[in-house]
Parts: sequence; C-alpha cells; structure tokens
Amino acid sequence: MTEEKKAQIRKRIALIEIGLAAVLVAYLIYGIVTKNSNSLVYNGLAIGVVIATVILNDFVEPYLLKLFENMDEYRKSAYKSYLLWDIASMAGLLFFVLNFSETGNMMVYAGLFVYFIGTKQKRTYQSVFFGNVTKEDVEAAKASVEEVKEAETIEE
Repeated sequence: MTEEKKAQIRKRIALIEIGLAAVLVAYLIYGIVTKNSNSLVYNGLAIGVVIATVILNDFVEPYLLKLFENMDEYRKSAYKSYLLWDIASMAGLLFFVLNFSETGNMMVYAGLFVYFIGTKQKRTYQSVFFGNVTKEDVEAAKASVEEVKEAETIEE
C-alpha cells in the first residue's frame, strides 16, 4: 500500500473522529445555551464517542492499513499491549469526563492520571505495532542502556 493511500485512510479516520467529537461539543453548547441538558444523554454520548474512537483507532484503521497481515509474534504482542493501554487510558479519560462535575472529589483526577500514563505507554507499543520501531531497534536501545549502566558502575 502506498504512503499516499495510508495518509488518505488516516485522514478519513481523523475526520470521522472530529465529527464524533463535534456531536458531543454541539450537545454541550446546546445545554449551555438552552439551559436544558440531560446528564444521561451527555454520558451516553461521551461513552459512545470514546468507544467509537477506540474501535476506529484500534481495529478499523489497522485493518484498513493491512497491519494485521503477516504479523510476527513480536508485533502481535505489541498490538495486545497497545490495545490494553489504549483501553485503560480511554477508561481513565471517561472516568474524568463523566465525573468532573463532582466538586470536591479528588478521585476524579485519578482518571486523568490513568489517561496520561496509559497514553504514554500506548505510544511505545503503537510504534512497534505500526512498524515504526523494529525488534532490533528495541534491542539496540536496551543494549545501549545497559552499556550506560555498566559505565556508571565502573565509574563508581
């Protein structure tokens, strides 16, 4: 598949995600303007947007980009880790979004913490799954870290 075709697929996925987010923002604006909103509808929309985003990013985009074809065990393992960290980070974001109106509840910020940590971890595995980083790159990086640790031990 050409890079142009891949970029076109990614652009379409991004436009769908922007459309989903726009629906949620439109409902928020509607609620602010009319002072008539339903938290059940908002929560349902927020959950729907997050689930749709996970499905688009974790299943549809890789399928359309043919990333599931000819996967070795290393990339399969990276995909599973990527998927788990993405779901965990989105769950944290959902926890925050659905509960941020509870004043005085500091546990709401735990959702943001989970989101940021999960997103960081997800990106690591995503690079391997998408083929941007190879197994050899990871092993070379580990080896250089070990060399630095050895050099620090020798200096002491």
